[in-house]
Amino acid sequence: MSNHWGLCKNCKWWQIDPDASVTDQTAGLCIEEDLQPFNLRITGNGGCNSYAHGEPARAEGSSAKPPEAAPQR
Repeated sequence: MSNHWGLCKNCKWWQIDPDASVTDQTAGLCIEEDLQPFNLRITGNGGCNSYAHGEPARAEGSSAKPPEAAPQR
């Protein structure tokens, strides 16, 4: 297992709507560069090995089905 694994809710590559709370069930968009082509919508309790500790980015439409926001980082 990679030592870079972590939860989306604590990752700078997770992007949520501006008024959204950071919770396990909040849906957002993964904006990690290699994963952007997949337009991946994932909840805060998801995780992967592209984790980078930080505050989530915010943009309107990040939790839409499918996500409609452009990456903000």
